[in-house]
Amino acid sequence: MPFLDLPTGIRMYCEVHGEGGEPFLLLGGTGSDHGLWHEHVRPLAARFRVVVPDPRGTGRTTRPADPSTCTMRAMAEDAAALLDGLALGPAHVAGLSLGSAVAMELGAARPDLVRSLHLHGAWARSDRWFNEMMEIMEYPARLGDLRGFLRLALPCILSRDFLADEAAGRALERGFFDENPFPPSREGVLGHLHADKTHDASPRLARITAPALVATGENDVQVRPDYGREAAALIPGARFHLFRGRRASHCACLEMRDEFLRETFSFVDSIDRQ
Repeated sequence: MPFLDLPTGIRMYCEVHGEGGEPFLLLGGTGSDHGLWHEHVRPLAARFRVVVPDPRGTGRTTRPADPSTCTMRAMAEDAAALLDGLALGPAHVAGLSLGSAVAMELGAARPDLVRSLHLHGAWARSDRWFNEMMEIMEYPARLGDLRGFLRLALPCILSRDFLADEAAGRALERGFFDENPFPPSREGVLGHLHADKTHDASPRLARITAPALVATGENDVQVRPDYGREAAALIPGARFHLFRGRRASHCACLEMRDEFLRETFSFVDSIDRQ
């Protein structure tokens, strides 16, 4: 069943891949739908039952008209309701950027649903520096220029090597807009940006009981490595991993997929050995 009507009032689209193994929930970044993870699903589904939803505000999931209703805690409630509805908890939960913030709120609020946390491009709280960055990217979105929003965001979230490949950049834009039957909307993007700017899970991170891996790219412009280190320090027993190299951007888990998969499998293996 690709759609679930959640008690949070959201009608959520999701896909489930893989026949066996523990559930593994993938949560994407600002403005992205389940397609963000298309290159990761197959290798993960060989071992796990992979759940990839469109979060509120994107894809075929409900897009609330009021952006202020979109918060990390509300989206964590959606994720909890999704896992409850599918009867798939406890799950390994991986999130990129906005998805990492949703995942940490889920881990703090519903530890019974979380087997492990994999937080990529993570930050514990939004401070003035972070919000000034977000305000710059938000400006074209407020005007309804979502392509302008994407173009402003790309140098902050992707590596120089990726952006040097003009064909790859054009393909990414086509994937977001021209070839996407459910492209991003102004309300959805603004909702995600509102969640980004109001995020502060720092008072609740000590409640997380699941093993946690916090990973960041050494060249992340948008969410600097020190933000990830702070998040890891606030989560009991969390492990920190730094992606290194020319592709170690905010989206290192996408640009450096093989390393992401190695770290993911290694971390889950270490949990299983405990």
